[in-house]
Amino acid sequence: MRTQGLIVCLLFLLGCSRGPRLAEPPELPARFPYHTTEQIRAYLRLPLDTLKAFSAQATVQLRSPTGIDNLSAIITARRDDSILIRFNAGWGIEAARLLITADSVFLHDRIHRRLYAGTRRDLMPYRLPIITTTQDPFLGLLGALYPPAGFWQVRIDSTYYLLQDTTGYQRYKIDPARWRVVRYERYDAAGHLVEVYHFEAFDRFGQVFLPRRLLIAQPLQGLEARLYYRELTLNPLSLQFTWNPAGAGRLPLSALSTQR
Repeated sequence: MRTQGLIVCLLFLLGCSRGPRLAEPPELPARFPYHTTEQIRAYLRLPLDTLKAFSAQATVQLRSPTGIDNLSAIITARRDDSILIRFNAGWGIEAARLLITADSVFLHDRIHRRLYAGTRRDLMPYRLPIITTTQDPFLGLLGALYPPAGFWQVRIDSTYYLLQDTTGYQRYKIDPARWRVVRYERYDAAGHLVEVYHFEAFDRFGQVFLPRRLLIAQPLQGLEARLYYRELTLNPLSLQFTWNPAGAGRLPLSALSTQR
């Protein structure tokens, strides 16, 4: 396994109780296509206020310039607190654990017994979705994005709303039947696509729709992560955060760029 590429992809990856698969999408709301920007934002955001924690099992495919890795992941997350992701490379081998807190990030490379630590600001040189697209990685991992407050241009594309900021750098495609973002794109000043979130295979969990399939990509860097949630439980009664990097040599996150 390509350790450096895998570690970078694991960080890049950071930028559902079970429910039945819907055979048919719900109907469009009666006011479509006349919702205001604030109404669209409210319909996207308000159902998410009920989400306080989740646990999940997922399959993950990571693509980078060094190759492709297929992993399984166990995710435990508590909103406004901590997120723990355990990555299994197969044959019962746990490759890494990633712990995200409100202001810190810890990556435990269990194969080479290394612990990388730093603040979320330390990730800025990597230009990762954890600190670019959303200030809430909890919602990002659930595929539950929504535009921040501000002025947004609203257009219609068939049965979707398209929201774009005044610079044209950020664009959201929104399904008003489910009130979920199905695609997010971020561009740089030169017009290059630098970041993509794409969501599909939506299930309904109580009053909120969430995707089981997520694609997160940074085309200019050749990075792509695909997730499929096999099991997803919202607001579980209990959560277990197992974090035991005893004996691992501690390194700053900046050391990731020099590890082989």
